[in-house]
Amino acid sequence: MCGIVGIVAKDSGRYSEEINKMVKSLRHRGPDGESTLSFKNCILGHTRLSIVDLVTGDQPMRSPNSNSAITFNGEIYGYKSIKAQLKNYPFKTSSDTEVLLALYEKYGVEFVKDLPGMFSFAIWDESNQELIAARDRFGEKPFYYAFGKNGEFIFASEIKAILASGLIKPVLSLESLVHFLQYLYVLPNKTIYKNIYSLPPAHSLTFKDGNLQIEKYWELPQTYEKIELAEAVTVFKSLLEKSVENQLVADVPVGAFLSGGLDSSTIVAIASKYKNNLNTYSFRFGNIINELPYARGIANLYNTEHYELSQEESDLAELLVLMQDIYDEPFADSSNIPTYLISKLAREHQKVIITGDGADELLGGYDYWYRNLYTMECKKEKSALASRMIKDMSKFPRIQGHKLSQVVKQFSPEFFYNNAYETILEAHNEQKKYYKNYEVEKILNFKLKFNPEDTNWKASGNSLDEALRSDLTDYMPGDILVKTDRASMAHGLELRSPFLDWDFANFCISVPSNLKVTHDESKYLLRQSYQANWTEEIRTRGKQGFGAPVHVWLKHDDFRNLTDTYLNDTKKKIYSIFSYNNTRYYAGRKDYMTWILLTLSIWMEKHDFEIEL
Repeated sequence: MCGIVGIVAKDSGRYSEEINKMVKSLRHRGPDGESTLSFKNCILGHTRLSIVDLVTGDQPMRSPNSNSAITFNGEIYGYKSIKAQLKNYPFKTSSDTEVLLALYEKYGVEFVKDLPGMFSFAIWDESNQELIAARDRFGEKPFYYAFGKNGEFIFASEIKAILASGLIKPVLSLESLVHFLQYLYVLPNKTIYKNIYSLPPAHSLTFKDGNLQIEKYWELPQTYEKIELAEAVTVFKSLLEKSVENQLVADVPVGAFLSGGLDSSTIVAIASKYKNNLNTYSFRFGNIINELPYARGIANLYNTEHYELSQEESDLAELLVLMQDIYDEPFADSSNIPTYLISKLAREHQKVIITGDGADELLGGYDYWYRNLYTMECKKEKSALASRMIKDMSKFPRIQGHKLSQVVKQFSPEFFYNNAYETILEAHNEQKKYYKNYEVEKILNFKLKFNPEDTNWKASGNSLDEALRSDLTDYMPGDILVKTDRASMAHGLELRSPFLDWDFANFCISVPSNLKVTHDESKYLLRQSYQANWTEEIRTRGKQGFGAPVHVWLKHDDFRNLTDTYLNDTKKKIYSIFSYNNTRYYAGRKDYMTWILLTLSIWMEKHDFEIEL
């Protein structure tokens, strides 16, 4: 895992100072080495975390055959078998990086359509004076780009590197700001800035003669409704075990996070078949997250070298401030703090960790979301009178002194969801929102020139399958994978996600939702496939997320001081956009609504940008 940067511009040698600043800003992603490579009209940079081919795998890497060079971030699983098929290429290294150069020279940019693994890369083709870049299917690895003040094309693994170039003055995106208020994160196809862009997952780009072209190279597979459970279990187990085996390949030791949940317990059970004395890591974070008892049972069952990491709940306010540097953009998913801490502790022992990330989105693991949608799908009868009544109620945060949420609880989920929303996708998008549309409009200092719904990048449809697909293309790359990438790479730790293997994930997406969520269980297919490999405590355990209790934290003295500093001072930048008076209710709630505003205000104070209202 690494950091990549580059500038495409005439006489690129003029940008040596800029590229060096960009490289230095990403040292945390690649603490084992850094380098640059210049052509007449392009300069590439790289920071290296050496995982595969420790001796000869340095980057940027030139092709021995041509005038092409690559800077690459990621891992190509199963690359040795791909390399064996490229018999006419004069390989000089044993790295997966050089395999990408060989594939490009044989197939051109089309090679990305069949490329496995997690990746973002850029190839400069000197002969064609062309830059080719791509990002993996699910967005595990980031790729940002922008145009400099003199027309330079600038790209990097993180936004901070683009800003470090000094070639761009960022302008705040109000559309992205609204999405953040509502969903805690910025959409994966945008950034918090109007003039810095994110290459969406499953897309490639080419830049030549000042022209940028972006294309989607992969689509989510269609749902296969006819598959039976027994067949699904067989294929599921075969593909997942192959994925885990491939992702254990490295020239350094590979460990595993073990939370004591279904996903990580499954990964450890499989990994133990291929690796003796697997190192596993579980985490206790004060009194709010304690994975140790459940994880210990799995560690004992599979005889792993088990490490129990702990962190007291100290300096939480300082950690929230630090997160605004780590994440570059406002990011209010509170689980980023414990994820950052466990990554820091694990890096003292390992460079590479396999995780259970991706299983919730692929297999219907979010009970608190998907169970409501399941009941809606099972019972689609509607009442015109009830629908009108609920929609009228939803316009008011309180009804006769009671919170709307308390009133809603008087209805059954089936009754409320079927009459409150037209489609399952609408219900899903609304249940995930924190600030509703009318609340966004209330706290802004100005009238929106766009509909908040236009900021969404959602699938459309009226089924649980479509809701799962929406999360795969929105929530997972925008929140979950951003969280894990920045938290781990802040410490030079590589996380690998076997559930996001291309072949395995393709299959899971094609499996209908009735094999994922049932009336009684979530992750039904996973349970049917691997419950015999878990301890009894794991089989009967409910889902425990990694989120933090912000409603408790915000009552601590250090957070009260932080709130007073950043939300109760009319001179803070946030009040150039939001009404101070109209935010008082939300600033005082001491819940996630407060957390979102506090995160945003700290981020705004720590970053320079222009605002165009």
